[in-house]
Parts: sequence; C-alpha cells; structure tokens
Amino acid sequence: MPGSLNFEKENSKAKKVLEITSFAGIDLSSAKADIDRKRSPDAPNMMPDSKGNPIKRTGFFLLKNYGERINGAFVFGEKVLIHSGTKLFCDGELIFEGMADEISSGETVGERFYIFDGKTALVFDGKEVLPLSEKAYIPTVLISKTADEFEKETVLKGNGISRKFMLEQKPEEITVLKVDENEENYEISEETVVFEAAPEENSEIFIRARYKNEPGGTLKEEFNLLSNRWKESFLCETGTEKSFSLSKKNLSEGKVKAWVMDEHGTFQEKTEGTDFSVDRENGKILFNEAVSKTPVSGEDNLIIEAEKDFEGYRAKINGCKRCITFDNGGTSGRIFACGNPNFPGNDFWCAAGDPTYWPDVYYSGLCGKGSEILGYSVIENSLATYISSPRDGRSIVIRSPFLDENGNVSFPIEKHLQGEPAVCPRGFVFMESEQLFLTERGVYAITTEDISGEKYTQNRSYFINKALCEEDLANAFCAKWKQFYVIAAGGKLYLLDSSQRDFKRGEPLSAFQYECYLWTGIPARILWEKDGELFFGDEKGNVCCFNSDRESAGSYEDFSSEGGKAICAYWTVPDFAGETFWRNKTVKTVALELAPYAQNKVRLEFKINGIWKVIKEWTGKISYFAWNAVNWANFTWSGNSEPRTVTVKTKIKKFDKAGFRIVCDEMDKAFGLYGFSLEYTEKGRVK
Repeated sequence: MPGSLNFEKENSKAKKVLEITSFAGIDLSSAKADIDRKRSPDAPNMMPDSKGNPIKRTGFFLLKNYGERINGAFVFGEKVLIHSGTKLFCDGELIFEGMADEISSGETVGERFYIFDGKTALVFDGKEVLPLSEKAYIPTVLISKTADEFEKETVLKGNGISRKFMLEQKPEEITVLKVDENEENYEISEETVVFEAAPEENSEIFIRARYKNEPGGTLKEEFNLLSNRWKESFLCETGTEKSFSLSKKNLSEGKVKAWVMDEHGTFQEKTEGTDFSVDRENGKILFNEAVSKTPVSGEDNLIIEAEKDFEGYRAKINGCKRCITFDNGGTSGRIFACGNPNFPGNDFWCAAGDPTYWPDVYYSGLCGKGSEILGYSVIENSLATYISSPRDGRSIVIRSPFLDENGNVSFPIEKHLQGEPAVCPRGFVFMESEQLFLTERGVYAITTEDISGEKYTQNRSYFINKALCEEDLANAFCAKWKQFYVIAAGGKLYLLDSSQRDFKRGEPLSAFQYECYLWTGIPARILWEKDGELFFGDEKGNVCCFNSDRESAGSYEDFSSEGGKAICAYWTVPDFAGETFWRNKTVKTVALELAPYAQNKVRLEFKINGIWKVIKEWTGKISYFAWNAVNWANFTWSGNSEPRTVTVKTKIKKFDKAGFRIVCDEMDKAFGLYGFSLEYTEKGRVK
C-alpha cells in the first residue's frame, strides 16, 4: 500500500545555502518560475565584464549639440561626418546645407565617401561636399559613328561600249561629273550612272557625289542616370563630313561641346556658335567647315558631347535612402542603393569602382506592390536583399556576381530564402560569423549554412523578445559595438552579447541564443562605434558618447540638460522558493561578493508579497582610495582593490518565496556582482 505524505513530520530545521557565483544575462521572456538562477528577470543598466559577471554600465556625456535631430553619423578615415537636420558637419564644422531631414546612410569607395538621404546623393572627398550629379561621369555611349553625309570622288574607265556605270551606293547628289575633263550628258538611277553615249575606251570618268549616311555606331557605354550629358564619337574618313546626327533629339540648352583630332593625333576643342551650329530639336550638329580626315586610320577623330533632360533619371538615385558596397568576390568596389519611395521594389548599382556612374540598365525589380526593399547584407560572396511583407514568404533575395566571357559582371538572382521578414531598415548588422536583422518576432540570424538551404529559423533574442517585440521596431536603429548587437528603441538599448551563447533553450528551431542586456534612459535615434567607443545622436541634436573609463567616479552619470543624472542599475535575483516550494522559509544570512571600485555603493533589498524593503547598504567599506575618484562623503584610505565579500545577518521569516536585488542608483557610484548567497531554513508548510 503506498505511503501517504505526512506534512507534520517534514519539519527539518537544517540550515541550507543558496549560492550563485556564475552569471549570464537577463531573461524577460520566461515564466518567473522557469528563469535560470544565473540570469535576472529585471536588471536595468547592467552589462557583462570579461567573465560574464554583471557590472553597472558607464554613463554618457555630451560631445556637441548640433541644434537639430541627428540623422546620420559617418566615420571617414579620421574624420566624423554628422548629418543634423538638413545640415552636414565635418568634425563639428558646417560643410553642406540642404539635405533631407531624414535618417541617411553612407559608404566609402576608394578615396571618397558617398551619402544617400532620399533627396540628393552627395560625395565627400575629405575637403568638400557636392551633389554627386555635379561629379557625374559622362559616358561615351556610341563610337565609330559616321556623318549624316559625305562627299566622295570616284574615278572610272570607259571601254567604248558601256553606257552604264555602277557606284558603291546611291548618291544623294552628283556635284561633278566629267569624262576626260569634259562634261557629258547622263542620268542617275539609284546607284547607276547612265550616259547618252558610251565613253570612249580608256577615257577617265571623274565623279564627285554627295552621299547620305545612317550614323550607325557601336554601343560602348550606357547613359548615366546621374547625368544629362553624354558623348558620341565619329569616324571621318573623307575629310568632307560636316553634318552629324546624335542618337537623341530635343537637346536641352546646355552647351554642346566638340573635339576634333588634329594631324598630330591630339584632340582640339571646338566651340558652339564659332566652329559649328546646333539643331537641338533634331539633334544635329553642323560644322562650318568639313572635319578633316582622321590622321589615324580606322580611329574616331570627332567627339561630340551633348545634353538632354532625361526626365526622372537623377531622381532614381537621389531618391535612395539606403546603401551597401558589394562587388565580384564580395569586395566593396560598387554601391547598391535602394529606398526610393517612387521605386520601392527596385534597387540600383553603380559601375565598378566609380559611384559617379550609374548606368541606366543597372537595376533590378525584386518585389511587387505592397512590398519594398528594406536593406542589404553581404554574406561571403553573395548579396542578401531583404524584402518587407513578401506575399509568398520569400523574404530574402540572394544574388551572386556572374562574370561573362567578355569580363562583364551581372548580378542575377541565385535563390530566395523563406522565413520571418525583416521590419527595420536600419537593423542589418554582421556579427562575428552571422548576419543579424530585426523582425516582428525579434532578432534573426542568417548563417552561411542558410545560404546553401532554402529557409532560416535562427532566432537569437529569446531572452528579451517579450519586451523587444513591444517596441516600434520598424523605427529602431541597430549597430555593432565590440561584441554586442545593439538595438536602440523606445528610449532604451537592447544588447545581444555574441560572445555569450546559450545552447539549452529558447526558440525550438534555433541552434542557440545570445545572452542579453537592457539599458534604460538612452534617447538614441542613431548609433555608431568609433575606436571601440559607443556613440549616439538624439532627437534634440545631441551627440553623446559612453564613458570608456570605468575607474573614474565621473564616468557613472548620464548627461541631461539639467545636469548630471544618476544611473539606476540593479541586479534582481530570480524569486527564491527554497528546495521545497510549499514549505515556509526563513533567511538568516545574506552574502555578496562585489567587484572592486574606487566609488562603490550598493543596497540590498528583498521583496515579499510584491513589496520591496531595504536590508542593508554598504558604502566606504567596499571602496578603495583612488585620486581620480575621491569623494569626501564616501572617503576611505583603504588601498585594497580586491573583490569584497560582505554579509548581513537578517531574519526574513515564514515566506514561501521572496525576491532579492542589489541596487546601485546614486550619482557617480559603480557596482559589479561576483556572487550572491543566502543561508536559510525550511520549517512547516505554507498555510
């Protein structure tokens, strides 16, 4: 017969110990009863040290206020460009006005930096900023063209019998025809000259005729979306050519330019109105004098440059807001740009190594109505392009370079990946070995293994998803800082630590989860890293930087317009319910092992029935002397900079479960936790 459970006999008074000496990140998603003791259900403004122990974050200080909201920040060599409102600054000095008051993006190619803000694409050479269209490459679209007409001399021999003589092509007009210097009567039929009488044997027939030409030509380059100007080159083989037709009509009023090769093979510029006239409506150029015959056989000796208003061309590139560099072999010699609201499903790319040249055939249409291209990432030798709200679930387009037999590179679609679609245009960050991006369900990853498959299901943010997914993630901003994937959303920073991975739980189809942390009171609009330091810009035009000096007391306060602001940081231990959840617990002693800081102050609190109370506070006893952190209110001569263990006797009686947290919320005070322990007994059952 099975024994019955006797509550009255289970009345052990033996002392028991709970000890936590290994820590991870926070867990805001699991049920409270399921949270691992090494994690915290509530720990704002904490971060891991080199061993993963929780320490208080440093504060941020003001670098400069730019007056208007910060829309972009770009590191170009040793220079920092700040896009504030409609202005662009370099190292704090205004260098350009007239930008869009929207978040911008930028990339470096060669010795120049290129910025896309949805209004005007810009280029910065280290000294000045100009609209990219002002530096636009002027392509030579057609070569080896011929003139509209030319004159040609033909010499034939009479045989005394034939009256008909064939020319190479039908002449537009015969200007001179003589037989042995004598004029003769003739008729012209197509390309045949018919004499009234057959020219005598061995007589010399001299014909000078004017011929019409189809300009023809061979395609060399495409028109440039950024430029209204282009060139065409002509081969003049007779020295009689005067009229030349371009491939486009209705030229604009911009100056037409021309260059003619001289006898030394050098091109000499000719002037409109002096050397030639222009029929803009018909796209014709008429020289006052015939262009001389090319001095180099078979080589074009006339170049004409013209201008036409290609409606909407420049707007395709100027309207782009997001960009990335990518080229053959995964290199960064070419810019891909997207985010034009008039072409949400299209992206455009420039010529290799030359972002001043955007050929009008270099574009792709990747999604239909209701979707848009959100952004990009480079994964080895492939370009991943992210599509919002895909109708068929194929949310990532994979393109790889293809090199044809002539050395031309194209970017055909290789495959599509199915999975949770991205929602944030500023959420694409490469971390260590995988690409991370934001979705409505949190942070997802694409690995190189996913590229070889068809689907991806790698969620990496399980431990913060419950809170993160309540934020406005479409307007979040993400950046890489050291080993962290940092998300700015809702006045907070969410940090995923790529150096700490948990392989035990989380999303069922994910290989692992990153440990996570949450910082509050951070009004970041954009984020960036420079030299290992984390910066942000806010809606008020402030550019701020987080302190990297963890020893100075002044590093532990946040900037505000009213003065320094204390950072409220604490580590909450998961609810303690003893070994037997239904027994009454009594805690006798609590111990802490604290990280050493010159200005260290912590407060131990406990919670029963939802009410927090203070157990004890430690100040000078846990600090050590350092000149850079002297505080007379918390002064100590102690030079002991080893970790400190402190204990407190207490008597928290007859509870089934209780919470504990260690708090550091005063100005200029640091805090780090190496260990937490308590001694307790269990007696009687909970009534």
